[in-house]
Amino acid sequence: MPTKTTKKVTNKKVVDKKEEVKAVKPVEEKKVETKPVAEKKAPAKKVVSEKKAPAKKEETKPTEEKKAPAKKVAAEKKAPAKKEEAKPAEKKKVTAKKATAEKKAPAKKEEAKSVEKKKVTAKKATVEKKTPAKKTAAKPSTTKKASTKKTTTKKTTTKKATTKKMTKEEQYAKLSLDTCLDLAKAMSMDVTRDSIIQQLILNPDVKSVSENLVNKYQLTGKFNFEEDGYDEGLVEVLVSKVFETADIKPQKPEDLQADVTHALNYKFTDVVADGEEYKDQFDTMRKVLMIAQHKDIHDSKKLEEEVGVDVEKFVEEFMDLAYSVLKTWKYEDVDYYEHFIFAVLSQLEDLHNKYSNRIMMDVADLYILHGDYGLGDADYAYILRENQIKDYIYYRYASIYEGVDKDKAKQIANQALQFVDDRFTYYPNIIAVLEG
Repeated sequence: MPTKTTKKVTNKKVVDKKEEVKAVKPVEEKKVETKPVAEKKAPAKKVVSEKKAPAKKEETKPTEEKKAPAKKVAAEKKAPAKKEEAKPAEKKKVTAKKATAEKKAPAKKEEAKSVEKKKVTAKKATVEKKTPAKKTAAKPSTTKKASTKKTTTKKTTTKKATTKKMTKEEQYAKLSLDTCLDLAKAMSMDVTRDSIIQQLILNPDVKSVSENLVNKYQLTGKFNFEEDGYDEGLVEVLVSKVFETADIKPQKPEDLQADVTHALNYKFTDVVADGEEYKDQFDTMRKVLMIAQHKDIHDSKKLEEEVGVDVEKFVEEFMDLAYSVLKTWKYEDVDYYEHFIFAVLSQLEDLHNKYSNRIMMDVADLYILHGDYGLGDADYAYILRENQIKDYIYYRYASIYEGVDKDKAKQIANQALQFVDDRFTYYPNIIAVLEG
């Protein structure tokens, strides 16, 4: 009899507990919604315990757990009735949680793994939240990379913006001398660094030389900077760059005295030594010319007072040496010398009046010896036309052809007899060429 009574009580309690569980469930679900942090922490701990022990039970007998939850509850709650009465709320909560856990427990391994992965992810998220220092430490490297990229982008943008805003003059200023020479060739200019230096030696004024080149090659308005990338404005940039690199500057007077003294005492020796001496004297004469130009001196005597050397004697010495040396040098050297020596004589007016005929004949002879008969003959024709006394000019003209073309030399001598007779000093010399 007592056994039956016990059963009834037990059954009654079980039924009551089921109903309590059903009643409790919605309350617990609401608690889950209101307290997500607490729930996250509880499952995270439970995962560890479930991995160690109850995993096997869930895998082996999931059906039995579902069919007889009453027995399990009875087995778990064999504690005295007083305790149950004292803390019914706690039992309800535990029962509800277990029931919820059992319902949520998956029937398949894959589902269990996904739940475990989610829980592990939640655990990781919790760990990451608890350790913000590591994230903070990792951030600076990312920030540095990002800032570096931004800086690079800004630099590139700045360069592009600068290039677009640069003026024509600024772009020209950035060009190298070689690039300027290449662009000059693109404009059909036949110039080199040396040829520009030669012009600067004759006239060290950059603007003047630039204007001469623009006029010579007729560049005004011929090219457009926007379309071609260059125009006549490039010429002055080119000449300026040559002037800066060639060190074409006037020298102090006292530095010239030793060089001029050496030149006046030089004795012709051989072709090689004379050639080296010619280069040195050319450089010294260039410095004398530049002093005269910068001081605006046009008389050799005044220049002599300025530099302390005999300028006229030095000019004579230089012309003698040039005439001797350039006979065996190149045609281009003759052309260079012609422009240079006339620049010297044009600066010093008294020497121009005295030596202009002589220098014209020297240059005409050198052109003839180098095969340019047309230019040589034209120079002599000009000199003869401009001078009343013609015996010396005809003699020079005929004699230079004796080593080149004897028939032409005799022809020139015969032509001279129309203007020269025995009263002239060089009449016998002309007859000698005619009879030779």
